[in-house]
Amino acid sequence: MNQLVPSRTAVRPEIDAFVATEEGRDAVTLLLQRLGDSDRATLQTGTLETVARLAGLAPFRKLMIVELGEGEMRDHLEAVREIVAEGGELVLLGRENSVAAYRSFLAAGVRDYLALPLEAEFVLPDVFAAPKDASMVPDSQTKGRVVAVCGVSGGVGASLLAANLSVACLDELSPANSGKSGAAKAGRVGLLDADFAFGSLAVDFDIEATQGVFETLERPERVDSTYLQSSMAEVVPGLYVYAGELHDPEQLGGYEEGLAGLLHTLKEEFPLTVVDLPRRLLAQDVSVLREVEDVVLVLAPGFSALRSAGRLIERLRSHSPATRVWTVLSQSRRDAGLRPKEIADALGRPLTNVLPLSSVEIARASVKGAPLQSVFPRSGYARKVADLAHRLLSVSDSETVTVTARQPWWKKRSQ
Repeated sequence: MNQLVPSRTAVRPEIDAFVATEEGRDAVTLLLQRLGDSDRATLQTGTLETVARLAGLAPFRKLMIVELGEGEMRDHLEAVREIVAEGGELVLLGRENSVAAYRSFLAAGVRDYLALPLEAEFVLPDVFAAPKDASMVPDSQTKGRVVAVCGVSGGVGASLLAANLSVACLDELSPANSGKSGAAKAGRVGLLDADFAFGSLAVDFDIEATQGVFETLERPERVDSTYLQSSMAEVVPGLYVYAGELHDPEQLGGYEEGLAGLLHTLKEEFPLTVVDLPRRLLAQDVSVLREVEDVVLVLAPGFSALRSAGRLIERLRSHSPATRVWTVLSQSRRDAGLRPKEIADALGRPLTNVLPLSSVEIARASVKGAPLQSVFPRSGYARKVADLAHRLLSVSDSETVTVTARQPWWKKRSQ
């Protein structure tokens, strides 16, 4: 990955700075000197606790540089999540200089974390910098898209869809099809299994677990193109997979904190990355949402799936309104047997696609250890996945998925 320091210039957002010590004050002064505009910040006395008390009282309209102050890590993280949920953008100043602290705060939603005392040669956070001229930025810095596939309940075939969707997207991005999809780059797709404890993609593709993914989760900013190509498995030409297996469940939380950084790295390497994302992470991790452009929700034709899908959609609207949401009905489970129209009416949005079971073809592809999309491309399931891939890639970054504004059915019932 290219480091484009010469082609970046400081932007000057309005800034509120809350500091309580001389070290914090000196850090803000040094940061403003680096920005070249010392009049752009309003300096106030206070800490993270001070800002947290303001959450909900008035909308946050400025970037905030905030000193942590005293307190436990869990209290700091709770305050950060509350501020971010209200629309606040934070750059934190703290005295704990550790990767664990840095990752914890980024996972909670801060834009950056700087350790005190701030040294003169510190790296200016990205939130203060932007490309000077898009034409000066090489193609290697063009950000790709991340499509997250999330099952709103178990057993709906979310991992199956993620695997086959990545193959279908690769086909769409091939040179023969790149014109119709509008793809800037062709022929390379990343696939990440984000269920580090019980993911199935390594087994589905009949490959060895790619343990290199855990090094990238620990230090995503130090991973380059060469490392990614050597540590990811190329299951079909152009499709690179990360599917590691974590043997110690106590380490799960620490590695998940690096997921947003890994997605950011993959976006710089691939024009498209598909991630099989557990719904727990979709619901909890704001920093992951910031790296995702599209979310495909896979649901069964049942009432509990409807409710879970509705809650996830509401969370995305609240915390990541720019993220496009696609709803896909999977017929791998019968449940209540709700019809597609009933589901669309209940959600107040049309279904993007309905995936048929195609159980025979799925079973035969599984035995072969190959994606259905490659082995049986003319099956009913593969055709629907190909259609979904085309629709995903045909939407430009500025477009949104049109939905009908309608009150969810579960809220109507509670009134």
